[in-house]
Amino acid sequence: MKQKSIPGFTLIELLVVIAIIAILAALIFPVFSSAREQARRTACISNLRQLGHGWLMYSQDYDEMTPGGAYARFADRNTGKSVDGKRYSPLWTIQPYVKSEAVCVCPTKTGWNFSTSMPDLDTHKPRLGSYASNYELVEISEAAIGEPTGLILFCDSYNPWQDCVSKCGTCTGGCSSLIWDRIGRGCYQGDCSKRTDWHSGGISSVFADGHAKWKTLGGIYYRNWAIALTETDPHYNQPITQDWKE
Repeated sequence: MKQKSIPGFTLIELLVVIAIIAILAALIFPVFSSAREQARRTACISNLRQLGHGWLMYSQDYDEMTPGGAYARFADRNTGKSVDGKRYSPLWTIQPYVKSEAVCVCPTKTGWNFSTSMPDLDTHKPRLGSYASNYELVEISEAAIGEPTGLILFCDSYNPWQDCVSKCGTCTGGCSSLIWDRIGRGCYQGDCSKRTDWHSGGISSVFADGHAKWKTLGGIYYRNWAIALTETDPHYNQPITQDWKE
C-alpha cells in the first residue's frame, strides 16, 4: 500500500517564515519596551508626589520653614540642623514623613549613591537616590515662594542637589549652573551616553505645591527654578536648554 506523502517546507519557505517572525518581533518589542518605560515613569511621578507631600508636611510642622538641604544645615533630630553641614539633600529630613527609602529611587535609573562629600560623616539614609532638590527652595519660609505651582522642588538627576540659576555667564551647555550635573545640557558630566533626561527625553519633577509631572527639557524654563524671576526678566521664558546670558 502506497503511503501518502506529507507536504514539507522548502528552504525558501522556512526563510520567509523566519523573516516574517523577525519583522513582527522588531515591531512588537519596542512597543513592549515603551510600555514598560511608561509604567516606570508613572511610578517615578508617584515617588516624586510622595516626596513633595512629605516636604509640605515637614514645612507645616516647622513653622512653615522648608527643609534644609544642599549645603544648608539640617537633619539633627532635635534642631533640624546638621552638625557638619555637609549633607546634600532634604530627602533625609523628610524621611519620617514618607517612611520609605524606596521612594527616593526612580525605577528607571539610580542617579547617585552618596549622601555627603565626606563618607566618614555619612550617617543619614537613604544612601541611594535619583532626585535632586532645588537649591533655591531649601531652608526658607514658604511665604517666600511666590508661585509654588511653577517652581520645581525635586527632579530626576544624577546629583542630590541642583542649582540652575547661579547666573554663570561663562557656562555653556544650557542650565547655567556651577555644578557638574546640568539637567539643561541633558548629559552627565558632559557624557551624553548618560542622559539626565532618561524618561523618553524628559524628566519627572514635583513642584512646590505638591503636584508632579513629566516635561521635556525644552519645556522647562528658568522661571521653574529661579524663585525671584519676574515676567519682565529676559530669562523668564528662556528654556534651561539655553545658556543664561546676563
